[in-house]
Amino acid sequence: MAALGVGRTAAYRRVAACVERGLLERLDLLRDEPRLLRATRAGLRYAGLGLGVAKVSPGSVDHWLRCASTALVLTQEFGSGCVLSERELRLVERIEGRPIASAKLGAGPHGAPRLHRPDLVVSTDAGLLAVEVELTPKAPRRLEALIRAWRRASWVSEIRYYCTPGVTRRALERAVEKTHAGDRVHLLEVVSRCGA
Repeated sequence: MAALGVGRTAAYRRVAACVERGLLERLDLLRDEPRLLRATRAGLRYAGLGLGVAKVSPGSVDHWLRCASTALVLTQEFGSGCVLSERELRLVERIEGRPIASAKLGAGPHGAPRLHRPDLVVSTDAGLLAVEVELTPKAPRRLEALIRAWRRASWVSEIRYYCTPGVTRRALERAVEKTHAGDRVHLLEVVSRCGA
């Protein structure tokens, strides 16, 4: 409803029409969760997107729903058309042949950069904003390596971590402090899931 800018009835009708035409499909992955919508191959082709069908597992449902809710919040903050998903960023970087808003973690086996792509990217007046949605803590060394990579990513103007309170936030705070990245990496509370 929020993304389409319409009421509940109109949103349900549009979704039903897309499902009926095979452009969207409903996924019933978790018993106590609402069914998810996913674009089919035909839907992606119809929209002119060079993306494959998204892989969704029961373990990733909460993360992707939080990313979608965060994207809606960022759209309200920065405007429509400014937010890219990780999948869209991957496509843009493949077309451009270079990192646009990803952090370089080193070199791969053939010398190409190993990239870490953010969950979302926002194009702002100040430059590119990389957005991570962090629900569970990562191992300290891995987290520090990611924060260092983001600190060095001069092509990104700011990095925001939307994180859950408690252990996850404290782990991020320690990594940001240890890597001296507080001027570039900002921690915010995770966005509530739409409808939750």
